[in-house]
Amino acid sequence: MITDIVVDVVPRTDLGKNASRRYRRAGKVPAVIYGAGQPAVSVLVDPHRVDEILKLEAGRNTIFSLSVSGKSEAGAVMIKALDRDPVTDDYRHVDLVRVRLDRAVHVKVPVRLLGLAEGVKNEGGVLEFVIREIEVECLPREIPEHIDVDVSGLHVNQGIPVKDLRLKEGVKILGDLEGVVVVVAPPRAEETPAPAEGAEAEAAEPEVIKKGKEAGESEEPPAKEKSPREKSPKEK
Repeated sequence: MITDIVVDVVPRTDLGKNASRRYRRAGKVPAVIYGAGQPAVSVLVDPHRVDEILKLEAGRNTIFSLSVSGKSEAGAVMIKALDRDPVTDDYRHVDLVRVRLDRAVHVKVPVRLLGLAEGVKNEGGVLEFVIREIEVECLPREIPEHIDVDVSGLHVNQGIPVKDLRLKEGVKILGDLEGVVVVVAPPRAEETPAPAEGAEAEAAEPEVIKKGKEAGESEEPPAKEKSPREKSPKEK
């Protein structure tokens, strides 16, 4: 998606990790511009402008222009990569790649599912979204914002492979064509939870004790009865 958006950037001369931390504390994000056979240029960009571009329908595939210190730089760029802080999710670094409008590029385009699958609506199936992005090759002007996939006609155990996707002329799918984008899986059987380990033994133990009491069992062994033929020493 080509836009008329112009993002102002400032050349960066102080390099290194310490300098990058100072820039980020000051509200700027270190970035680099490269590609198209030209030397790389280190710059600083406003993170809010990066957010604005990512929120557009095309996201990273948005093509825009740069203005370096108020002077427009020839050519267009795209966001190639983002490095974020794992804790705060703030931008730590941005890679911007120059784009030639007459040369094909490789980009990943998000898949958008349309409709409610018949297998989900009436057959109890579960929709599984397997491949959410498709890598394509095309000219920058032909980059689709998303790839629409209609799932309304899918029944249980049916899916849509990558090779069945229909894209506009000039857009070529890259990668494995046999991969499945979406599938309606059979209903999941409900599992009966297994009893906790040792629960059966604990339940059985009181029963054994109970039976013992009912039978009149004593904890002490019964006294041995004297034989009628045996006489005590006094009787002798």
